[in-house]
Amino acid sequence: MDTAAEPTLALLLTEHGQRLAGRARALTGSAQDAEDAVQEVLLDLVETPCLLGGVERLGAWLVTLVARRCVDLLRSDRRRRTRDAVAQDMLDLVAGCPDPEATLQHQHVMDAVAQAVRALPPAERRAFVANALEGRTFRELADETGVPMGTWMARKKRAMDRIRRQLAASGLLTDDS
Repeated sequence: MDTAAEPTLALLLTEHGQRLAGRARALTGSAQDAEDAVQEVLLDLVETPCLLGGVERLGAWLVTLVARRCVDLLRSDRRRRTRDAVAQDMLDLVAGCPDPEATLQHQHVMDAVAQAVRALPPAERRAFVANALEGRTFRELADETGVPMGTWMARKKRAMDRIRRQLAASGLLTDDS
């Protein structure tokens, strides 16, 4: 091939295509990546024919250019896969974690409920804690203390009403809640 003449893509492919494609496939292990590397190199040459000035062994030079392009492709692919793997690892790490905003909101509500329970009159607090938090029945409480079951139920109802009012005043509950 006359290096002084401007090459066409067809001419470069005809004369060097098989050799370049074979070398690129050997380096990349992928027919698609090999085709991409060869096309990029040949298009660069067609778009910038002055690159060929002074090249004595065009075939060997093209093989070198294709090999370099293959290495670039492999490096960029490896970097992309590494970035993807790191990103996936990070997603896997946080997948099991609760949503920080939801956790903060939950903690805020729990703190407000605890404060409201501490502010209850002692009899209402005892009824609320025994039934709602400890899971004891009103019958058990009545049997243990001799205080009628209805009294325990009324105390817990008053405690719940006070807690709701305090949470609503804090903006944590709406009137519909």
